Amino acid sequence: MSMPPLRPPPGMRPPNLRAPKAKRRMTPGVWRLPSWRAALRGWRWPISFKAGLPPWGARWLWGLVPVTLTIAGGILAGRLILPATAEQRLKAALVEAGFADAQVTVRHAGWGWLEAGVRLQPGLEADTVLVTFAGLVPWGRPARLALTGVSLDAGHLDGQALARLTDLPIDHVDIGSAQLIHGDWSMPLALHATLDHRAGDGAEAGAWQGQAVMEPAAGWPALAVTVSLTRTSDGPALRLAAAPGATPMVSGTLAAGPNGTAKAELTVTDLRVRDWGGPISAHLAAQGGGDHWTVSATAETPDAHLALEGAKPWTGIQGIGTQGTGMQATMPPAPWGLTLRARGAGTWSGEGLLTVAGTGEGRALAVTVAAEGMTAPELPLMAAFLNGGGNLTPEGDGAWRLDLTRAAQLGGRLRDGQGTPVSVGWDPGADGHLAVAWRGGWGKERRGHAEAQGALVGRLGPAATPLVAGGTTGLHIAADWDAGGLSALEASAASVEAPVLLGGTLEGAHLSAGFDRANRANPWQLTLDGGRVAGTMLPPLALAVTLSGDPAATLTLAGQARGLGTPLVLGLSGHWTGAEKRGEAAAVLEPLTLSNVPDLSRLLPGAGLAGPIQGLGTVAGRAHLSWEQGHLTGSGEVRAGAVSLAGPSLAIDGLKGAVALDGLFPLHSPPAQHIEAKAVRAALALEDVGLDFQLADGRVLLQGGDLAWAGGHVHLSPEEGGGFSATAAGVDLAQALPAWTAAGYTLQGKLAGRLLGRFDGMAPVLAYGGLQAEAPGHIGYADTTGAGVPVVLNPDHNGKVALVTRALADYDYQALTLEPKGPILTDPRARLLLRGVNPGFYGGYPVDLDLELDAGDLSGTGASERRQ
Repeated sequence: MSMPPLRPPPGMRPPNLRAPKAKRRMTPGVWRLPSWRAALRGWRWPISFKAGLPPWGARWLWGLVPVTLTIAGGILAGRLILPATAEQRLKAALVEAGFADAQVTVRHAGWGWLEAGVRLQPGLEADTVLVTFAGLVPWGRPARLALTGVSLDAGHLDGQALARLTDLPIDHVDIGSAQLIHGDWSMPLALHATLDHRAGDGAEAGAWQGQAVMEPAAGWPALAVTVSLTRTSDGPALRLAAAPGATPMVSGTLAAGPNGTAKAELTVTDLRVRDWGGPISAHLAAQGGGDHWTVSATAETPDAHLALEGAKPWTGIQGIGTQGTGMQATMPPAPWGLTLRARGAGTWSGEGLLTVAGTGEGRALAVTVAAEGMTAPELPLMAAFLNGGGNLTPEGDGAWRLDLTRAAQLGGRLRDGQGTPVSVGWDPGADGHLAVAWRGGWGKERRGHAEAQGALVGRLGPAATPLVAGGTTGLHIAADWDAGGLSALEASAASVEAPVLLGGTLEGAHLSAGFDRANRANPWQLTLDGGRVAGTMLPPLALAVTLSGDPAATLTLAGQARGLGTPLVLGLSGHWTGAEKRGEAAAVLEPLTLSNVPDLSRLLPGAGLAGPIQGLGTVAGRAHLSWEQGHLTGSGEVRAGAVSLAGPSLAIDGLKGAVALDGLFPLHSPPAQHIEAKAVRAALALEDVGLDFQLADGRVLLQGGDLAWAGGHVHLSPEEGGGFSATAAGVDLAQALPAWTAAGYTLQGKLAGRLLGRFDGMAPVLAYGGLQAEAPGHIGYADTTGAGVPVVLNPDHNGKVALVTRALADYDYQALTLEPKGPILTDPRARLLLRGVNPGFYGGYPVDLDLELDAGDLSGTGASERRQ
């Protein structure tokens, strides 16, 4: 039988059978782990066990290490295993929600959350989606959703996609940033929105409600709205309302309609955008579906009223699968177009029209713009106008191309106090073009290229009589630019027409220009050479000049202009300082000996002088142009020394004087210019001529003078309005009618009176007044040849001239008045009024005559053929 184990009596300890301080020996071949207490012995904890923990706390502390390792292992397992599992489960959930083409890329996942990139369908995706789930695993019911980098393509979204989004089982959504896309066009939005999904029953069940704040672009204010997204029988409906106290105020609706259609309205008030006049109020309404939309909009600003009318959005040619064949059919788009009308308001005035329409092929937009009467403080021109048109074509990757297919024109009136007209026109011609391609919009990534071939014309002044007119033919331009501005340019013109000194025109000159931004020291190069100059005040000139240099730094003009067929020589010089935007040019006429010129009429081709004209003496002159502070000024001088001219219709003897000019476009001079001539013989014969005058706006303002005519004296005085008066005394009637005297008439009497006239350009024109006989006199005829009474009057103006000449054969007049009129130096006219009797004519009955005289009667070189 066995005995029970021995136990010590109560209160007694068993004896210690080991020697004092004996060490425990390890059994050979056996490895034992030390206890946790031994492992931690010697550590100094920052918290005293005895002071900070209860007696049992130390025991629990030993379990922290294995618990920590367990948690870390779980996290590591979640990092390695959960993403792949969550990606499959999330994609399956989206497919089940109706997004059959959904793509998911899970980047990170943990217990109760995941981060992924999601593409629900073409045109609807997000760069980063952070989903927080109600449970620990990332494939349970999602509770919160945070989206950043959302992309919405308006060309691919429809009401069904929006309806499926509203049905996703999510309680809360945060959106951080988004961009709207349509084809090659995109609009980034700084957006922050929060939406909550309402559960339960009733009208608002399943609705999304929240707030959103967005900034469409730089310089725009933040638009704060409250958002409501609900379901109707036709589909989803989105409503926007202005947030309390928000400025500007934005409200609107976007609601699905029957048969896949939709209707949208948007109203904005008190909108203020940087660099735009404000406040702005606008309203937009649109309805339609798919690619067929009708849009109308109005906008009111302090400066303009805008109205937009249009049809469906442009989509271009689309490939549509032919059912059952697997082929792609090319279908042209439906007709498309919009019209934008603008009318000035406030400080703006004028009207504008922009029309845009899809082309026949559907791959481009036909754009036409027209504006007239545009005036505003911000515009450099008044009553500005613009018209033109072309094709605007997208080229992918945000690139566009504009082709001007027809002539375009821009112009208006300068703010120079006179409203001088100015215009610039472009004409591509039959084989020309102007194409501009760019990408990147107006931002830092913008860049582009332009090419042009055609003609460019410009005009300063009225269309009928421009002060300055010019342009180019055979123009070729190629240019590149980027965000830093123009980077490269190459241009040439086969023929350049431009205004030059004294109303002349440059023709046939060759122009070449280049720009290279990489050449910092001298980026510009411009050369103009060859050509000729023709004009009304300048003879034909052949140019041997060169204009070269950098327009941004310094341009230099040097060379000569020589007359074609004449010994005329003009020295040309000038320079342009681009930094100061200031320049000047000078032309010097070397003293010209007139006897060396075979025909002086070629020196003044526009004067209308019949050649040939020979001359004596010398002429010289100079002209100077300067451009400073946006204004063109000119000056010059013409000097004549003992000049004599002889021609079929003009003879001048002893002409001398100097005329200073302080304006060239048109001609202008200081007051009190003086010239003298011993004799001037044109239609009238004048002697001892001395004139004081001023040139203003290209015409003569007579300030005084004296001359001798027909044996009498004529004093000239200025009159109001730029006219002049001529007071004559002692004028001999026989010398005043030299053709009558040459025909054998005897004319007795002296005339005196006052005439009024003005200068038409450089030619004097008499308009009013007359010369009266100082006393009764006699008109008779002595027939020394037996030819009878001569006919000196023009029968076209005086009826029965034979009867009139019989009355004048022996005529005693009691009153006689001669009224000259018209251009007295080139084609003078006069009215002759007579009252008297001829004793041998109708028994001496009184005869009053009213006769019309022409240059044939008043000139010594009258029409002898008419008087035979």
